[in-house]
Amino acid sequence: MPRLLSHDRPSLIANVSSGGAFVPQAFAPTYSACKAAIPSYTMVLREALAKTSCLVVEIIPPAVQTHLGGAEPHGAPLDAFCDTIFIGLGAGRQRIGFGVTEVETFVAAEKPYQDLFRQSADRANVPGYK
Repeated sequence: MPRLLSHDRPSLIANVSSGGAFVPQAFAPTYSACKAAIPSYTMVLREALAKTSCLVVEIIPPAVQTHLGGAEPHGAPLDAFCDTIFIGLGAGRQRIGFGVTEVETFVAAEKPYQDLFRQSADRANVPGYK
């Protein structure tokens, strides 16, 4: 972290979670559990770096057409997903979803957790980076 913050230009940390972080996948319990930790970690890291020039971004892909699982690709088109991510990064967005992870009901479901975190963080008085 000190190295990232020592530059004269803004830095970026991009954490990649998954739709499976919010809607666990029955066929991938360990994957879903590991990805579920990323939104919490990102929220806390963003809070710790709030007074710095480091932007902390969470990228939340749905299923994307890759061979990652070893099976025939399914899900969102890879090029369209990547284009959306780079546009979001260029716009300075802190949360970038695509398809189902960008629809209003999905985004709105995260808000209560963010509000509770904000209340907790404001009481904690934990020093962040400067």
